[in-house]
Amino acid sequence: MQQNGAAALVAKRRERAAERWNLDRGVVLVPAGLMLPIAGTDQFHEYHAHPEHQYLAGVGQPGGVLAFDAGEGWTLFVPQPDAAERVWTGDGPSLAAVGEASGLERVQPASELGEWLERRRGEPLAVIGNDDLTLRAAEYGVESWASLEFATDDEESERLRAVVAELRRAKDPRELALMRQAAAATHRGHMAGIRKARAGLSERALQIEIEVEFFRAGAERTAYGSIVGGGPNAATLHSTPTSREFGEGELILVDAGAEVGGYASDVTRTYPVGPRFEGVQRDLYALVLGVQERAIAGVRPGVEYKDLHLAASVEIAQGLVDLGLLRGDAEGLVERDAQALLFPHGLGHMLGLATHDAGGCLEERPPSDRPTLRYLRADLPLQPGYVVTIEPGIYFIDALLEDPDLRERYRDDVAWERVDGMLDFGGIRIEDDVLVTEEGAEVLSAATPKAMDAIEALRAEGLGA
Repeated sequence: MQQNGAAALVAKRRERAAERWNLDRGVVLVPAGLMLPIAGTDQFHEYHAHPEHQYLAGVGQPGGVLAFDAGEGWTLFVPQPDAAERVWTGDGPSLAAVGEASGLERVQPASELGEWLERRRGEPLAVIGNDDLTLRAAEYGVESWASLEFATDDEESERLRAVVAELRRAKDPRELALMRQAAAATHRGHMAGIRKARAGLSERALQIEIEVEFFRAGAERTAYGSIVGGGPNAATLHSTPTSREFGEGELILVDAGAEVGGYASDVTRTYPVGPRFEGVQRDLYALVLGVQERAIAGVRPGVEYKDLHLAASVEIAQGLVDLGLLRGDAEGLVERDAQALLFPHGLGHMLGLATHDAGGCLEERPPSDRPTLRYLRADLPLQPGYVVTIEPGIYFIDALLEDPDLRERYRDDVAWERVDGMLDFGGIRIEDDVLVTEEGAEVLSAATPKAMDAIEALRAEGLGA
């Protein structure tokens, strides 16, 4: 088969996976996942193929199964709609079109999967991808999973899954092209948000203005549920947009990203409702921006992501001391996790086919329960081709700052008389998507402004000030 460039890259992924799996015999199944019906309708929730299937197949048809036989190689099984289904959903892609997109010579109807498995009865079986195959086999075209008498090797499945997660860390040229497209669409949306936000506009209305630009710029969906929080709502890390209207003097935090070809962008910007940052807003924004820029400058091959996070934590602690919100030595405050009251999450995460992409933490590094490290989603040395987010933030979160046990524990570390007066402040986060290169780093989302003067110029333009 003559392969196009994208299909050839996907074929190389499968080749590397098979080589690393090093299987002498046996079968591996990688289901894409099934559509989930919406109760009381004849429609389904938005579909997203399992990333392991998408990565290895290069496509993501609902109900598809990528199958690997150690002796024969790869076969992709995809559903073909019957006449009744075509009335409602159309023909869908042909087997030939799926073969061209995936670079696979063997693409067969899902109805043939059961027979294919029957011929391999008694072989070792591993299943990665979506885990619903054995529970909903009929929807994958297998009449009865029990009749096949396969015993899934869970330990082997986890080994194979770990191999794929490791392979997914470094992005190939096709993946990076899609991530650049996602970042470009995300830029369009954030620019609309920065320009159109105003007092009296609701969080939900701003979400719509942002997301419509994602789609106009070529996005197929949002990479995750958009986070739009104004005033105190900006302190909720995963704030769902509401009907609450923005008020004069508040900040707006928008964490939103577009998805193209299954690949995510993840960008956060914080800006004032009015034309300018005012008072302590300026001080805290300058602190977060400086920490973020220095963390990005530290990205290069061989650097431990955890070290970047800890350095950012110390910088935030020092900045909060300088602003009179914390008391003491910055490194000592971090050792006691005091800064985690105001910077409670990790510096960022891997990015790719999932917003929090696979392979972020090395298996031999157990997670920590320290508040400073509890939510660190990346713990590994960076290498060329990795894409990570860098997203420090400072928040005034009631659930943390009004907790009696925490107030007692940090009674000498926190200037409570000042902090208590800022419980309605909200929060500030600045996030970019960063590609690790041979020389250092490339910010994929660099086009979206974050410098204070650039944001203020856009706000003044949008408000006609």
